[in-house]
Amino acid sequence: MNDTSEFFTDSFEGISREFTDIQLIWESGTSRLYRAMRFGRFFVLKTLTAEALRQSMYREMLRKELEIMLQLQHPGIIQAVGLETVEDIGQCIVMEYIDGATLTEYIEGERRGTLSEEQRRHIVDSLLSAVGYLHSKGIIHRDLKPENIMIAHNGLQVKVIDFGMADTDSHTTLKQPAGTLRYMAPEQTTAYTPDVRNDIYSLGLILRDMDLGKTYRPIIERCLRPIDQRYANVNELRKAIDSALANHRRRRQWAIASVATLCLLALGALAVWLFLPKATNETVTRTIVDRHATDSLREVLARQQAENAATQAEMEAQMAMRMGTMRDSIAQLHAQSQRLQEELNRLSTAKAQALQAFDRAASKTGVIRELDTLRRWQWHRADLNERIQEMNSFVYNYVKTLDARFSDSDRDKVREVLLEHWQKWNNEVDKKIKTIRNKERG
Repeated sequence: MNDTSEFFTDSFEGISREFTDIQLIWESGTSRLYRAMRFGRFFVLKTLTAEALRQSMYREMLRKELEIMLQLQHPGIIQAVGLETVEDIGQCIVMEYIDGATLTEYIEGERRGTLSEEQRRHIVDSLLSAVGYLHSKGIIHRDLKPENIMIAHNGLQVKVIDFGMADTDSHTTLKQPAGTLRYMAPEQTTAYTPDVRNDIYSLGLILRDMDLGKTYRPIIERCLRPIDQRYANVNELRKAIDSALANHRRRRQWAIASVATLCLLALGALAVWLFLPKATNETVTRTIVDRHATDSLREVLARQQAENAATQAEMEAQMAMRMGTMRDSIAQLHAQSQRLQEELNRLSTAKAQALQAFDRAASKTGVIRELDTLRRWQWHRADLNERIQEMNSFVYNYVKTLDARFSDSDRDKVREVLLEHWQKWNNEVDKKIKTIRNKERG
């Protein structure tokens, strides 16, 4: 019996308990990812660079990542198998291999534009399910971004990956600020306590990158507000999306029903218009036959002409009335168009003034000037991070200063322009910080 077991595990061609076909697939400053085969299937091996392995902090980060991943059992989250020591690689986390592409490739890479609206909403729903599960386990990812979301080729299954920055209340070590600057919430640059609303902010940026349409805009805007104004959790965010989509469907159904009703009314009016004279003629003809015995043909013809003349006069009167109504409608539309143009000009002016106000406020912070002269980047520069965060708050505070002439819809449009302008400014700051940190590394 033992001989038979050894035949299947050690000697059967293509089956090996050792890792083979090991290939480096990704490398960052401190981490490396390998793809390797064992027992006829691929796995991913995550380990540290030789330099990082010599530092206890990075070894502790790897151990913490494994502890967090082993708690997770969800179809939308990458599965960890365990911790092993592999020859020529060293100690590494063994994870499932995902045959797919990152969400980044679908947003701005080679696969851009290949997802239908239904597929994009499927990805959003799956992603929120996975992140909601994480939060239910008391885990905050802290580095949600398109690069850390895999989409499997088979069925577009979502997989959240890379828990190197993840944290929980139960862990007491490695509480420093963390995340990718472009997608991290402003408070993550200084706050040491993880909060589910950190991930809500990142989800808002991901939803915006996915270009889901106008229905999602108010939802994204709330995700990007200061932390106390965001959705409290993923369930609240999902309910908002479900409600927005339901309202969108109802509006479409109402519009379709309205168009159908108008078409039926138009067809009915056309039928009356076309067939009324014909019906009159048929009535006259029947009258001639019924009264043939008593009336002369001349009297019948005279009566028919009179009736036709009356019908013609009535039709002309109706036409004149309709033309008058049409002229009134055109005049009303013209007046409405003028008012709308005035509103558009006022809104355009407000947007331009808002951008000028933002630029003045950003200049007063001195962030760009300081980054242009800064040679070293340190996370404990709380004053610089606070000034960066102030510009996010500026967007929401500015909209509150608009006078009563601006409706809620107008305010949302001004806020949207400011948010886009803030993102460009923030990207410029991010770029300068990266340049400083690259110079600092040598």
